[in-house]
Amino acid sequence: MAGARAVLVVLAALGVGAASPGLICLKEPHNVNVDVVDTTIILKWEWDNPCDLNVTFSTRYQQNQENEEISPDTWSAILECQDITTTECDLSSTILEYLENYTVGVRADTTQDYSPWADLTFCPFMNAKIGPPGVWLDSINGNEKIIILNPEINKPVKMWESENLCYNLTIWKNSSHPEEKTGPVFPGQFIHDLEPETTYCLKVNAFLPYNNGLYSPEYCKRTPKAWTGLPVPEHLQVHALNMKCVLYWDYLYEGNVSFLVQSLFGHKSRSSPDISKNWINVSGCENVQTAHCDISDFVGFDGIYYFQIQAVQNHKKSPWSKMQRFEPHRDNNLGPPSIKLNASEDSLQISVASPGEVENNSMSKLYPLTYQIWYWPNSSYNKKKEFVDKTSPPYVISGLSPSTLYCVQVQAFAQQYNKSSEFSNVSCIEIAKGNFLAVYIPIAIFVAVILLIIGFIYFTHFICKQVKYVFFPKCNPPLTIENIGGKDVSSSYLLTSEEPTEDCVVIVDNSSPNDVDLVDVKDLREQEEISQDSGNYSNNSGSKGSLQTTEQKET
Repeated sequence: MAGARAVLVVLAALGVGAASPGLICLKEPHNVNVDVVDTTIILKWEWDNPCDLNVTFSTRYQQNQENEEISPDTWSAILECQDITTTECDLSSTILEYLENYTVGVRADTTQDYSPWADLTFCPFMNAKIGPPGVWLDSINGNEKIIILNPEINKPVKMWESENLCYNLTIWKNSSHPEEKTGPVFPGQFIHDLEPETTYCLKVNAFLPYNNGLYSPEYCKRTPKAWTGLPVPEHLQVHALNMKCVLYWDYLYEGNVSFLVQSLFGHKSRSSPDISKNWINVSGCENVQTAHCDISDFVGFDGIYYFQIQAVQNHKKSPWSKMQRFEPHRDNNLGPPSIKLNASEDSLQISVASPGEVENNSMSKLYPLTYQIWYWPNSSYNKKKEFVDKTSPPYVISGLSPSTLYCVQVQAFAQQYNKSSEFSNVSCIEIAKGNFLAVYIPIAIFVAVILLIIGFIYFTHFICKQVKYVFFPKCNPPLTIENIGGKDVSSSYLLTSEEPTEDCVVIVDNSSPNDVDLVDVKDLREQEEISQDSGNYSNNSGSKGSLQTTEQKET
């Protein structure tokens, strides 16, 4: 029985059998990963050995081309990692293209068999961590200067050579209840606010926006005795209004001292291994007697600047002050705009000059400005607000009440920097009185034109009616005027149709033929003539017959 068990163990050790039914002894490695710190690339894996086999490991790799699948024919063996017994392998001398993708594989081997490959694809740069930098403090003229060494300073091949590393400092007192302070720091920067004769410990790590590096080992140092020379200038600040920039500071020493102002450009602070070598003197601020200095000619609108100050008395010099950061486009303040008002009958015209424009230093050249305009009647506190773009013509507010005093105030706004200017002075102007003639004259002219049109239409209608009545009557004239002077009047220009007339007969009483009243006959003739003149025409033949009968009776 013991001999059979020994045979099974030997077979399992050779990798040609199983220790028990269903148990796989030679499985592929698992949890394959790479640990990349700077340019050091370590491949690691795990492997279970349920059968207690004697195994070694082999590795391989290939560089992957973009958008290409893994090819079985392009594998290369990693010579440093063949038939090894450990579960890690240094790939630093094999993989040198840090921005490329690689696939690495590992398997377990016995003398008779081997496991399947376990593969991993990675990009060294994307997997890399920034290593720990070197750090210590130097005491120089009352200042503690921090020395920071790049994590790859002694390496022939660099992962971060094209990157500007930034650094964080964590510092604390070496006491039983330490309080850590953490903040950004530049290599070669002076560390302030350290108590004299006190032990401080610190550590530093490098970082990028996408990568937070490893911390350095802790470094501890005891600070020297308190400084007894000239005091340090304090409380630096830059006042900037319309890019008129003045650096101010406080200094408590009352002796005859001068001041030296130095500046460091922001891009130098991010790339220099020691910023103490990159400070330059500010022209015009190298030997000032006052606690302020105009730096307007030194700074531009873009960029970042740092300033530090040192007090000087004969051959004595104070420690350097804390650095003061100044970012002009962000820290500059906008002064008030200037306005000019003009008023008409119902509107207000506002001309706006950008901050600094009166001094020939217009801020509209540096900032894209819009304007907020407040206006209100002088008797009211209900302010109304309007927005206007500087590129538009003078702004006009219409619909205002005439003979009313309106007040206006304007503020500039740079939306890109979320920056508002100071308010302009309040300016007031009275809206002009309304011109009533200008309103009513057009109305009067309109009414007059309408009346003239109506009168012309009426006059034309009247003339047409009269012409039609005279030249185109509806009935014929009396027969007595039909032939005037032997001429036929109707034949030339009167209507030829006859109007129906009535036949009139004078009936004479035959009973008394001798008693005819001549007066009655005369009156009858006059009535007939009047009747004919008035347009009531009688039949001509009937009239003649009647007259003849009367005449016969008279005779």
